[in-house]
Formats: sequence, structure tokens, C-alpha cells
Amino acid sequence: MAKTGLTEREIIGTFKRRFASGPKLPLGFDDDVAAFPMSQGRLVVLKTDMLVGSTDVPRGMTLGQAARKAVVATVSDFAAKGVQPRGLLVSLGIPPPVRLSSVKEIASGLKRGASEYGCRILGGDTSETDELVIDCIGFGFAESGGILRRDGARLGDVVAVTGEFGKTSAGLRILSGKKKPWPRRFSKLVYSVLHPAARLETGLKLARTGFVNSSIDSSDGLAWSLHEIARLSEVSIFLEEIPVAQEAKVFARENALVPEELALFGGEEYELVLTIKKDRFESLKRKIPSLLRIGTVKSGLGDVIMDYRGKNRKVEPRGYEHFT
Repeated sequence: MAKTGLTEREIIGTFKRRFASGPKLPLGFDDDVAAFPMSQGRLVVLKTDMLVGSTDVPRGMTLGQAARKAVVATVSDFAAKGVQPRGLLVSLGIPPPVRLSSVKEIASGLKRGASEYGCRILGGDTSETDELVIDCIGFGFAESGGILRRDGARLGDVVAVTGEFGKTSAGLRILSGKKKPWPRRFSKLVYSVLHPAARLETGLKLARTGFVNSSIDSSDGLAWSLHEIARLSEVSIFLEEIPVAQEAKVFARENALVPEELALFGGEEYELVLTIKKDRFESLKRKIPSLLRIGTVKSGLGDVIMDYRGKNRKVEPRGYEHFT
């Protein structure tokens, strides 16, 4: 099929070229979070994330769950930076007619998400739209040297993640399928989509150790996140293991799917993808048992390579992307 328009990342690249001139920013435009000097050695950290009904709210997700998910998506990028979000501004677009019960459900979901992660809804904007839109803008503070970056991977680093993958990719297939109710044995897969979790507490702990050289959240997929670290750090990543959740393996087997592809190319799992100083991983694992070692940082120019059945195979830079 012929290409008809720009992809999400091509659109971002166009804006980046237009706005990147001027004094150098602490994080630049390649990160999902922005940072701006507030005072000597102190940064204000900002993040905006938009949830749109037609692309981000799967069948079976309630308004309250969607509102909470909008908060989780915003907080997850703070988690990857090791920064505590303090407050949220929420712009809300709702298609008419608007029922009081719907507004109350959205408000409850927003409040629930903010309370879970220790931040507060401070205000926002409301407008009439053709479909549901929830845009969250979060802010927090960090010391100049205390924020985790995407571009800090170093040769020999251990590549690690904070959990297993493939659950949301399988769960979305279940929710978009024709079977309803879905099999109870797959309830964890569905739950992972309807009730995602940001790894904020873990991210804050990791940042305090000083052992993490690079960090990104996996909301666009594990493969894409690994490629971003490799590209920006000017290294390659060799994967020794693909951390596929057991439930995703069972689902893949029953549906003639490749479990590694569910894990690599899904999205919205909100795990953290990290590179850690090689002599510090074991001590860090004792403090944070959920950490899983999946590979090593090697020399190269942005490739991600995995050992697949005894052979080296390049992993595509593919993940969730709008306009594709």
C-alpha cells in the first residue's frame, strides 16, 4: 500500500527541527519529558500526554478506567526519569450530549489515578469535541544531575526491565475479538489493559542509587524503547532473553502467535527499560527483585540484536505509532 502521509515520528521530527534552535535544554526534544532550568542546579520537569477515545480506549474500557489510564500514561514518563510528579492539569474534550454520570465517572478516574501516584489535579480546560479527549500535563522538580536520561547507555551496561511483557498485546487482541465474555484464564491479560500501572516507586528508587545510566518507559513497545536507548546513546544492544509473561505464552500458543513478537512489538505496558552499570546490577536486583536482566550494551550504531534459536537476528525498530 502506498504511503499517504507522515507517521507520528516524522511529524515530531518536523517540529523538532523547527523548535530545537536556541539555548540547549537539559533533555532536548528526543525525550517524552521536558526539563527547564528553574534555578541554579534545579529543574522543573514537564510532561503532556493525550488520550483519544478512538485510538487509546479499547472496547470494554469504562470512562473511569480511561481517565485513570490518562494519568498513568503521564506518570509513567516521570517514573522513567526518576522524578515525582507533583500536580496535573487536565484538558478534557467530551462529545455532546454530556451526562452528569459520565462527568462524575471521569472525575473519579482522574482522582483515583492522581491519588495512587501522590500528585494532585490542579485544574485544566473543558471543551466540546467529536470524541473523548483527555490531555494530562504533569509537573515535578529534579536536581540537574539527578534525572535519568535516554542517552546514557555505556559499553558493558546490563540491559534490564522491571517486569515481563506481552500481556497488554494479548489483552488488546482479546478485547478487540468477537468472543465475550473472554476466557477466565486470560483475565490477567485483560486486566493489564484495563488497569495499567506506572512504575513510579521503582523509578524513584532506581534514580536514587546512581547505578542507572539510561532509562525509558515501554509505552510504545519494548523493541522501540530499546532502539531509542541504542540510537540516542550511539551503542548497540544485544538481547540474551525476551521477557515474555507466562500468560502471554499460553495465549500465543493457543492462537498460533509468536510469543516473542507479542512481547517486543506491543505497547502500553509501562514497564521501565534500563541500562545499569555492569558491576551494580546484582546489588540493585537485591533491592528491587522485579528487575530482570535481558541483555548487554555493546559497541555499534543503534542496532538491537537478539539471540533467536541460536542465531543473531536484528530486531526491527517497531512499536505502537499513530498515523501508521
